[in-house]
Amino acid sequence: MRVIFIATTISAIALIFAITCVPFVVVASNSVMVNVGGNGSSWSSFTPQSVEIKAGETVTWRNPMAVSEPHTVTFLKDQSFYPPPAVPVPLSFNSTDLKADPDTNIDPLIITDQNGTKSVIVDNARHYNPVSVDSSGHNATYLPLNANYTLTGTEKFVSSGWMWPEGLAPQGAPPIKTFSVTFENAGKYDYLCIIHPWMTGIVIVN
Repeated sequence: MRVIFIATTISAIALIFAITCVPFVVVASNSVMVNVGGNGSSWSSFTPQSVEIKAGETVTWRNPMAVSEPHTVTFLKDQSFYPPPAVPVPLSFNSTDLKADPDTNIDPLIITDQNGTKSVIVDNARHYNPVSVDSSGHNATYLPLNANYTLTGTEKFVSSGWMWPEGLAPQGAPPIKTFSVTFENAGKYDYLCIIHPWMTGIVIVN
């Protein structure tokens, strides 16, 4: 196996999506809609910032921006588990096994071409991709694009991946347009955009 290190690019991020994910959109009929990026002009807010629903109901987020600005919807239980966008991957040239560090929220993007050559993208897959990490922090499940996820509240990390406005995703970027979450249990669920961490929201479930 030959390992090639290449620089961070949107196209490289998109390729791992194309290989591993089949996009689809699911929006529940009882869904509450939240704009990711304000009302289309304010890029640094969720609108509304706070929503109140009943257990079993769904919130759907969409990016209505008029410019090509990505955002995420990310539920993060522990700030120490914040996923950095880049990945330091200590690797010797004869390595044959690339694994996520079990004690961090880091997972290197790896692409295998038709010849079996692996390219390591110096990006954190969990920063860009739709993903859920269980309460232990050791088990990550990558979700489909535009996923409809059922949140129990025990997860350590759940994220939509980079969401783009309709028709404004850069060429080659995965067209994540929506993210829907069904809340099973009552409670207060804080979330943020991991690209713009000052951008926060809350879902109150009764």
